[in-house]
Amino acid sequence: MSFLRPKVYTPPPPPAPPPAIEAGDEDTQRAAAMAQEATMEERRKRKGRGSTIMTSGLAAPDTEGGTPTLLG
Repeated sequence: MSFLRPKVYTPPPPPAPPPAIEAGDEDTQRAAAMAQEATMEERRKRKGRGSTIMTSGLAAPDTEGGTPTLLG
């Protein structure tokens, strides 16, 4: 029963993409240096354990109070 179906128009395929531009050795080195610098900058901006105030469990416990604590 193909006479009941409408005719379907299929468009032509899209044109092929242009060829890729080859990067020179100098461009590759510059891109690698920029990526490394960006990585180092990101690491410098990070906040984390090194930037937080840490308390030590080695401090002398306060023995004047009568309430026991986790440290003493």
